[in-house]
Amino acid sequence: MNEPENERGNEPMNDSQNDSQSDPKSVSLGPEAASDPILDSLLKGMPEATHEPGGVQTYRVRMSDGAHLATRLYVPAGTGRWPAVLIRYPYPGMRPYLEATADVWTRYGYAVVLQDCRGTGESEGEWIPFENERRDGLDTIGWMLEQPWTNRRIGTYGPSYLSAAQWAMADALPPEVKAMALAGFTTERYRQLYMNGMFRLDVYTGWAIDNAGVPGVPAEGLFAKAIGTVPHIAMDEELFGRKLPWYREWIANVSPEDAYWREGFWAELRDIPGRVRTPVLLVDGWFDQHLDGMTRDYRKLPPATRAASRFILGPWVHSMQASGDYPMPGAERNHLKDALEWFDHHLKGREYPHPTGGVEAYAIGEGRWKRWDGWPEPDGFRTFYLGGGRLNGEPSVAGEAARFRYDPDRPVPTRGGAGLLRYLSGADDAAPAGSVLQPPPGEREDVLTFESEPLAEELPIAGSIRVHLFASSDAEDTAFAANVMEVLPDGRAFNIRDGIVSLAYRGGATRPRPYEPGSVAEADIELWPIVWTIKAGSKLRVDVSSSNFPAYHAHRNVSGPWALQTEKRIANQTIYGGKDRPSRIVVPYKKD
Repeated sequence: MNEPENERGNEPMNDSQNDSQSDPKSVSLGPEAASDPILDSLLKGMPEATHEPGGVQTYRVRMSDGAHLATRLYVPAGTGRWPAVLIRYPYPGMRPYLEATADVWTRYGYAVVLQDCRGTGESEGEWIPFENERRDGLDTIGWMLEQPWTNRRIGTYGPSYLSAAQWAMADALPPEVKAMALAGFTTERYRQLYMNGMFRLDVYTGWAIDNAGVPGVPAEGLFAKAIGTVPHIAMDEELFGRKLPWYREWIANVSPEDAYWREGFWAELRDIPGRVRTPVLLVDGWFDQHLDGMTRDYRKLPPATRAASRFILGPWVHSMQASGDYPMPGAERNHLKDALEWFDHHLKGREYPHPTGGVEAYAIGEGRWKRWDGWPEPDGFRTFYLGGGRLNGEPSVAGEAARFRYDPDRPVPTRGGAGLLRYLSGADDAAPAGSVLQPPPGEREDVLTFESEPLAEELPIAGSIRVHLFASSDAEDTAFAANVMEVLPDGRAFNIRDGIVSLAYRGGATRPRPYEPGSVAEADIELWPIVWTIKAGSKLRVDVSSSNFPAYHAHRNVSGPWALQTEKRIANQTIYGGKDRPSRIVVPYKKD
């Protein structure tokens, strides 16, 4: 499997070259690397380096099925056997950043293996997202263990899809892999694509069109065309002239009970955390689209593994940086430093400067970090009842109803939140992620606002807020969305959490349930967990509507699989209150 490639450093590999069995020469990174702005940002806040970067060696590493994957080895200057860090990635545009990352690791005495995933970059094979990472990752580790430059102590590293490549093989790692460092990815794939029957367009349609692997398609306006295609199942052929089978599977299998989710790769991936024996450093953000699943992955780890692992949760978006309008003092963190400490302990035997086994979380609203020995369980719950435009401590005696008209051609635009990704593209029409300033009540007639009195004392939220609606519609199926926010004493409102439910998947249904138009249904929305302290004097506000677009697809108010629908209709919606139909939100709190 050891097939050294050319000796030209970072130049493209030539497939016509012979696979020489001689060791490739190292190519110096050069003094200019030290002035690279990416490198400078990665080194910010890092301890003093212990080594000089050495050379780059390029390989075509043969997988067990015969495909060759482009692989680059970065080593510290000098000779020796080094602990090694494996990074596997599918994004060619990410290479400059990862090369700078590899440079940093070599400065602290690590060899780094940087590999293009199958069918991407300069690697052979077909690009099928996710499905080859287990075999290819394990094959690559086997190759690494045969090499003379490693001391056979290995760690795996990388965020987002780079973490997917780690999770895919995490339960089958050989004992020489001592630690993993993952950020911004979960094994709960279904839950990432859907919330209660509603598909996340911004994240996964955006990701699909960016990773379709079809050259020559102009990017301008592509997302708008994609989400405007009716029926949506035809999006790939209309935009790219060919089908994207993996994307079609995502949008066609709405139920978690569908075989696509219960069998095969995604079912296997979901169960992997429960079999992991390697200590894991988990990092995620309160406004990352993987947050819900990563909290579940942490709790799925075997007790012994969880006790040896660490979970860091900051007020970050998918880039693991703070974003939005709400102030987040003390939120900056060098994630590479966290990983360095982790690997120094597990791969070099150094003392670890932090306790393991627990959760370290940034408390939004307090601007400080808190730590719990395990997942923070609430001390209690506070309930607020919807009625008359207010959030009250008790439901009103008389029955109440508030109505609005929902037109799927005029969905409520997404303003902030966690289920977003396109903002990273810099597109002008991308919805901003994080906690952002919200519009005042009454801006839209299809949004109902309920607001509490100013809180007499702070409310330290910790966990998942639950929104419980009694609702009806004159449509055969529809959706209801909730946006929970804090209103500061000066009147500015900032989103805390949002969620949505289709009536077909109300009550946690795993198969679509029929709905009789005009009947009153109970629709629960469990919002993603958060640690956020609402200040005394602030108000709690909940906006209820039927859309949050394009974070989620705009429900067309007809029944059946959403991606196949061509018809639509306007729906008349009602939210009820009072003792008999107590629509409410339940807020978990945890005091220090």
